[in-house]
Amino acid sequence: MRVRSILRAAAPAALVLGAAIFISCDVRGAQAAQSPLLKFFESRVGLILYIAPDGNVHVIDQKGGTSRALTKDAGAHGDGIVVYTSPAWSQDGKLVAFTRMTLDGSRQVTDASLFTAGRDGKNLTRVLTGSRLRPFYLYWSPDSKKVSLLSAVQGENILELGLAPAGVEGGYRSLDQGEPFYWDWRADSRSMVAHVNTGHPGSDGERLSLLSLDPDLNRTEMSVDPGMFQAPSFSPDGKNIAYASTSRAVSTLHLRALDGSGERTLATETGGAFLEFSSDGKRIAYLAALNLQPVPEGILTVVDLGAMSKKQTLKEAPVLEFFWAPDGRTLAFVVPDSAEDVDPMFLRNDKVAYVRLKGYDVTSGKTWVIARFPPSRGFFSVLPFFDQYQRSSTMWSPDSRFIGFTALAADGSAGLFVARADGVIKPRYLAPGDYAFWSWK
Repeated sequence: MRVRSILRAAAPAALVLGAAIFISCDVRGAQAAQSPLLKFFESRVGLILYIAPDGNVHVIDQKGGTSRALTKDAGAHGDGIVVYTSPAWSQDGKLVAFTRMTLDGSRQVTDASLFTAGRDGKNLTRVLTGSRLRPFYLYWSPDSKKVSLLSAVQGENILELGLAPAGVEGGYRSLDQGEPFYWDWRADSRSMVAHVNTGHPGSDGERLSLLSLDPDLNRTEMSVDPGMFQAPSFSPDGKNIAYASTSRAVSTLHLRALDGSGERTLATETGGAFLEFSSDGKRIAYLAALNLQPVPEGILTVVDLGAMSKKQTLKEAPVLEFFWAPDGRTLAFVVPDSAEDVDPMFLRNDKVAYVRLKGYDVTSGKTWVIARFPPSRGFFSVLPFFDQYQRSSTMWSPDSRFIGFTALAADGSAGLFVARADGVIKPRYLAPGDYAFWSWK
């Protein structure tokens, strides 16, 4: 994952061009208007973590209840400024992590701290501090005891993967360095699979490695040729690894048993391949992308991992990202759109990009529209690296009934919206804010 690319990811012009080849429309009838009374009949399902307009980290539920601030000191302080970034949920939904940057009057970073806290804001702990590392991406271990983090290194053209125990200061340890860098946790929280370019002169460059963390760090390089820097993935049971190799701009998707007992070729596609398992481990979805910059654009396919490896390729294109629902039965995916007939709750401006958020039922093969909107800056920042983000974050509610997203509201400000995943009711506005993710539980 390239930190410099993240800063460029908010350039939406390419999506406007991509809208010209949008080819789908399977809607479950007209969407009903959102009634203010509907939320009173819903049960609260988890919490949404986001950055509020004042720059502080907040949480809110999907019913639009009172927003709770987990931090309160964002903004200007004398000649300096405090900025909060990279909010992330623990897998058990009880803890959050985020980065706090302190900049001086010349906008130089004087401190970059990593914090963990309870979802209620209690037990706030600074687990990493200093100016050498600038964490910009956080990914909790499955047991919710550790935070893996990717950081830019001051004065060096390289990224560092590290690990910090939640709620404990001074326990950070470096695991590896390189750029780009993608990884996935194994379910036991004791190991990772990482795809990295070491970036060191005279090195072998790209490698796919198993990192064993307990009791000591041990790296085992796999004898494979990983390709085009997509994120590898462990199967939910931890027994298999899915990854893509590339030769002459052709990507091959592999499913490899961790114990070395066998390997399967799942697909061969032109361009890059972004992949992820469903939560039940029965399927893999992948995006075959011919265009990778500034955001991936390609064809979405779902592979049933049964003996026949049955594939279903969606007719909608180009797809920009996808996220599995927690129940493993539905995919949410995004395609370019236009401003025409967008609901008045969203900004209408031909000079900004629009997307269409859709749902896909893996059993019936049907697709439907969930929402159409102009994405916020935070939404755009995830697109180039969505395959890495879908390992650490989710836009889905824990019960797979709702989807949260950030978009430009009618006045042009970034806001949080919630839509029913079945698409039968229009989205509702929750609160002003950006860079939002739902808790896993």
